[in-house]
Amino acid sequence: MTNIEWIFLDLGWTLVDETRAHRARLRGVCERVGAFGMRHSVDELMWWCEQAATDFAPSPFRAMLDRLNLTEEQRHAVASAVRYEKSHEELYPGVPEMLETLSRKFRLGVIANQSEGTEKRLSDWGIRDRFSVVLASAELGLSKPDPRIFGAAVSQAGCAPDGILMVGDRLDNDIGPSKSQGCLTMRVLQGFSRYQTPRRAAEIPDFTISSIRELRSIRSAMRLRPGRCGLTPL
Repeated sequence: MTNIEWIFLDLGWTLVDETRAHRARLRGVCERVGAFGMRHSVDELMWWCEQAATDFAPSPFRAMLDRLNLTEEQRHAVASAVRYEKSHEELYPGVPEMLETLSRKFRLGVIANQSEGTEKRLSDWGIRDRFSVVLASAELGLSKPDPRIFGAAVSQAGCAPDGILMVGDRLDNDIGPSKSQGCLTMRVLQGFSRYQTPRRAAEIPDFTISSIRELRSIRSAMRLRPGRCGLTPL
């Protein structure tokens, strides 16, 4: 039996669906490289990003640009003209209701690599008040996979690490470093990193779910079964 007191969650590809934002950005890339005589589709570039994430590239977007074999001048022109617009991001279906359910039984927090303004975005989505702690890289000055950001979460939570469940999509940024702090881990198979395979024992999640919606089934008293997919209530 394990007593979870806190659940910390990643944002991108975990609570937040980035599909529209990435596709919009990649449409801009296709238009820009088209001016250089290169023909690529958004689906092709999305696939390249997925392949890069599967190979544990720190930035799938930059790895995708590398694959285009642009000159330095062309790469600068593309990177400076094509921005990732957070206005295209959206919560996965059911996230507000899931957080409301979880908040009745657990303290909730965020650990995410995000640009400035994370708390405002959470407020705009109507979910800021569900989180007792928000640790975002831009404001904190630390970014995943630096284990210190997870150490800060443990410190602010004020409980033993094994009372914390970290939920995220990336084995390298979420699972490995939070396990190194003694936290329980859950991987959600969403986004570019869903095809990653653990490279070492430290990257094997304690639990895996196919969709963030599955997290809603947690109860205050639960049996955690290592090696199984998901959480089994008593």
